[in-house]
Amino acid sequence: MESPQLHCILNSNNVACSFAVGAGFLAFLSCLAFLVLDTQETHIADTRFKIAFQLLDLILADIPGLPGIPGPPK
Repeated sequence: MESPQLHCILNSNNVACSFAVGAGFLAFLSCLAFLVLDTQETHIADTRFKIAFQLLDLILADIPGLPGIPGPPK
């Protein structure tokens, strides 16, 4: 019978599990932020902000092989 408590599968290292949960949560929040900004892109009047947003979106979406993140298949 299994225990109802959560068990970390990352070498039973709670710090590693906490980091993974935190990184996943930040990734989720950034996805939500980019989704909102994508929907409101036509209403953004500030040119510098619009260019910075588009560059950041392009950089984060198109960098193959970030450390820890596998790049697209070749």
